[in-house]
Amino acid sequence: MNSNDLTLIGVKGWFDFSLGGEKELLRQLPDSKGIYIIKFKSTQSRTNGTSDIAYIGKAGNQGGIRHRIRQYYHPGWDNKTSLRMKKEIQDNPNLLLGFITTSDKENAAILESQLLIQFEDEHKEMPPFNKQRALVAKRN
Repeated sequence: MNSNDLTLIGVKGWFDFSLGGEKELLRQLPDSKGIYIIKFKSTQSRTNGTSDIAYIGKAGNQGGIRHRIRQYYHPGWDNKTSLRMKKEIQDNPNLLLGFITTSDKENAAILESQLLIQFEDEHKEMPPFNKQRALVAKRN
């Protein structure tokens, strides 16, 4: 799985995701629920094959995708995921972000889980910035 595959299923964007690009990025993101994908500007070797996907996440709370991405720029002192992701943004200046909106948080969770399972099945590992698999969708 790579970003071209995700574009075919409706990912919008591929906006610059850098510390200096916060205002412009947030202006372009919806306040809808959905999933977001962080990708590298070039492909990376995986256990099986290559991919440019760095992270697959969901935004199911009020404020949607825009609010969730804002948390990466301004993490709370105890929000481990947001603190870790802010460090990834600092350490990787060549990141882009895309998204798919969903009707509700349940559909966002299902889509995130399906994409993570597909990625893991294809590459025999999770995307590099994902630390654990979402367990909403069941494997067949």
